[in-house]
Amino acid sequence: MSERSEHGRSGKETSGLAIASLVLSCLSIVLGPLGCLPGIVCGHLARLDMRRNPDHGGKGIALAGLIVGYIFFFLIILVLFWTTSTQPGVDIKEIREVKIW
Repeated sequence: MSERSEHGRSGKETSGLAIASLVLSCLSIVLGPLGCLPGIVCGHLARLDMRRNPDHGGKGIALAGLIVGYIFFFLIILVLFWTTSTQPGVDIKEIREVKIW
């Protein structure tokens, strides 16, 4: 068990990668994939660092960053599929009738 201070918090130092993961993942609203992908990477690196060095805290923050990052990542993928599949213009029958040779 870790020692707790007067305020109920553990004496562990919060991982900077965990904080970066959550911040970048939340900034995905503005940055899109430029926020969620680095957020996901930072979250995994933070969790790896916490396994190797138990003195680092922020496990919950890293997990929250990963969850938010993956949610935004899948939302971006869904929006890309939705926008590309609803584009008017080319019909699938026209694509089949195109002769390559």
